[in-house]
Amino acid sequence: MKTTPKDTGAHEMTSYPQNDDDFEEMAIDNVSQDSGGGYAITCGGWTIHCGKDFHGAPHTGETARFYPKDNLGRRVRGLFVNGQKAWYRTEAEDEEYSDIQRYGADAADWLKRWDDGVSVWSIEMGGLGPGYEQCIQITAAEILRHLLAAKYDAAKWEDAEAWAKDRAAIEKNGFANERVKVLGLSGAQWGAAVNLATHLYKSGPRAVAKDPHVKDRKIQVSRVFPGMAA
Repeated sequence: MKTTPKDTGAHEMTSYPQNDDDFEEMAIDNVSQDSGGGYAITCGGWTIHCGKDFHGAPHTGETARFYPKDNLGRRVRGLFVNGQKAWYRTEAEDEEYSDIQRYGADAADWLKRWDDGVSVWSIEMGGLGPGYEQCIQITAAEILRHLLAAKYDAAKWEDAEAWAKDRAAIEKNGFANERVKVLGLSGAQWGAAVNLATHLYKSGPRAVAKDPHVKDRKIQVSRVFPGMAA
């Protein structure tokens, strides 16, 4: 069964996008309500979902237009039913949407996912085993929490004196953090955590995860580590 992320766009009568011929049209074979109160639309054996706030209800026999065409194994980035938009994204918008779904919209979103116990994409910083690495990731999350709360001006960190001043404040907060204190970090672990947290803060998780210099060190981590209480 083929699915796509639930509808995220506006629902309105609209003309089709101009200058985007990468679509195919199919007659709707069946419409049913899904568990979220939206609609499951089946065309040619494939099923796709649109949200419950879609204007009216799709009906069997109506025309569904999908972007892109030949989308087997590809995300459906646009759906129209009889000219009514369920959602639509250009190729560039869809790439950004996919990155946000995968990595998080920004540092605050990344941290929320971590706090919720959801797996997040990060960078391996230790290379000495999962327990050693988890200590770094926990510390990076706590440092990032402090950076976001204190609203540091990361643009100043290019200046060595300004960075030294802010790093001292970061260390003072980190060493007093109860979640960090119990880990018994080495200096190398602390430095790695600061490095990761500041990059997440400055550049955001999407840029960090897609940095070609660390592409072979990309990992998924979670606050809920095996053997640890949630």
